[in-house]
Amino acid sequence: MRLNWRDGVAAVFAGLIAMVVLAVSGSWGWPLLESDRTGVVALVLLAVPMCAIGGYAFWDSVAFRHPVLALHDPFLAADMLLGPVAIALIVGGLIAGTQPWFLGLAALIGAKWLIATARHAVETAPRIHPHTSAVH
Repeated sequence: MRLNWRDGVAAVFAGLIAMVVLAVSGSWGWPLLESDRTGVVALVLLAVPMCAIGGYAFWDSVAFRHPVLALHDPFLAADMLLGPVAIALIVGGLIAGTQPWFLGLAALIGAKWLIATARHAVETAPRIHPHTSAVH
């Protein structure tokens, strides 16, 4: 695969997420970003389209149709394992509304973006083959 315009759009969203993190953690006083809880909401609102646009290769792949096969690709496996952690950080951040939850979610979103972008940059072809047995 190669990086394309969708990876660029995802990078713009990643930049916006970085701005939200700086605004909330630095108490910049931006409207609607006065607390860590509202910061979590802003991160989710930016991360969802970032993942939808930046994850274009996944939505049209064998891994989407056969998720167990995705475990054969180290990039997809790492990204998939971080998904439930992201959900836990979102729920925890909305309930607790504290900075560690907010910063943890921001770091995790950044890690998922880096994993996806690295996969697009270095893999010439997915490491998933539809005729491979999912169970070993």
